Amino acid sequence: MQPQLLCIEKACDYCGAKLEVTAAEVGGEARPHRYACPQCGKDYEVTAAGNPHVRVLKPRTDGKTGSYQQTMF
Repeated sequence: MQPQLLCIEKACDYCGAKLEVTAAEVGGEARPHRYACPQCGKDYEVTAAGNPHVRVLKPRTDGKTGSYQQTMF
């Protein structure tokens, strides 16, 4: 079976960085995997068979340098 990759582009909701997320679609059971924006640390989730790899296509656009702070509301 030929390896297949899930490849999505996503803009970070917090800092505006443009991300490319790739993960294996075959070779195991698809399940949720967490990943973080490398620019600010905001957590996201993707459903795939393998762990996601995240690459920054464009850096953050919010002009800040701090990390995302998770709130419990």
